[in-house]
Amino acid sequence: MKKFLLITIILLLTTACSSGYLKKLDYNGLKKKLDNKETFVLYLTDGSDIGDALNYNLQKIAKDNKKEFFYLNTEKLSDDDEKKLKELYTFEDSNIIIFVKKGIENSVLSRITDPFISKEELAEELATQGYLNYAEDTNK
Repeated sequence: MKKFLLITIILLLTTACSSGYLKKLDYNGLKKKLDNKETFVLYLTDGSDIGDALNYNLQKIAKDNKKEFFYLNTEKLSDDDEKKLKELYTFEDSNIIIFVKKGIENSVLSRITDPFISKEELAEELATQGYLNYAEDTNK
């Protein structure tokens, strides 16, 4: 019984992290999206506790609005992939949101770098950047 319970908990935690509207990317998946000139929201996280609020708010907005956003855990990258990622996006700290349109970052200035941004402010910024219809989608 204990094994069953342990396996069930592990499965729930695993699927909760990788399912829903916040989709996991690795470097190759990101590169493919960029090469295909896709438009998307990219959340770079280091998986630390400091990014928990941002992660939670982004997941909640994505789920509530049935929007698909993507995250990439920088701590799980190989040294080579991390170097390539830093060539694409200059950053010091993780836990930032980057807006990509047609395979290119909108602007470094449009990044969300505050890991403690409120859900409402995050939704407003996503709408400002064109990723949510703020009037309809954020009142959920």
